[in-house]
Amino acid sequence: MNYKLGAQFALSLSLLIASVYCCQNAQAEQYRQADVQAAIKELSSEDQWARKSAGFHLSEMGPTAKDAVPALTQVLLSDNFAGAKGEASNALGHIGPDAAPAIPALIAFLRSADGGYERTYAASALGSIARKPELCVPALIETVQNDSEPVVRQLAARALGDFGAEAKAAVPVLIESIKNGDRDMREAAANGLERIPCAAKDVPALTALLGDEIDSARLAAAKSIAGAASEAVAAVPKLNELLADSNPSVRAAAAAAIAKIKQ
Repeated sequence: MNYKLGAQFALSLSLLIASVYCCQNAQAEQYRQADVQAAIKELSSEDQWARKSAGFHLSEMGPTAKDAVPALTQVLLSDNFAGAKGEASNALGHIGPDAAPAIPALIAFLRSADGGYERTYAASALGSIARKPELCVPALIETVQNDSEPVVRQLAARALGDFGAEAKAAVPVLIESIKNGDRDMREAAANGLERIPCAAKDVPALTALLGDEIDSARLAAAKSIAGAASEAVAAVPKLNELLADSNPSVRAAAAAAIAKIKQ
């Protein structure tokens, strides 16, 4: 009898705890949605700093703030304060794939003449959303090649890597940036390149890059060159040399590339 009472008590307690937990989750979700709606309202404030702050708060909410995408897009299209546009871009990037409808507006802001440093958020957002490569990849390539702001070029190079194989057209541009950019640009371009499998036509340039003095450049070249598989057989001798590289990550990437090429 005592056993049955104990079991019933334990079950009742478990149900009570579960009920409280579910209620707390529901309240938290409701509170979060209330936050989203409040921030959306602030995006239309006459105070430019309030609009910027609203974008920042939405970025903190991440994908939960997906209902704000239309309002954030409108900020990009019509706000005259670059700071508000930057935070709107940042929020869209944190929302992720659900922010894909904002991509044309993000590209327009990235290309704008008066966005300054704030446009770094637009470049990063395009990579974080990683949709519509037919629009994003050409825009990011153009930015890497021609933008006047070094940091914007760097963030665009990194964002290209988020598109993976869909950004193969960017490989020659990233190779050129690694060869001729300053140290920061070279590192950024390498970060993008290592996540993009190359086409067969890029193998000679990547093979030359396997001898670069910067570890990240050699690593990126080895990872990218593996994408050409058997068509990169000419790179095997140079990859074999990297099996003795001082950097363990470069050695591992070279070994993986050789294995892929010989499959």
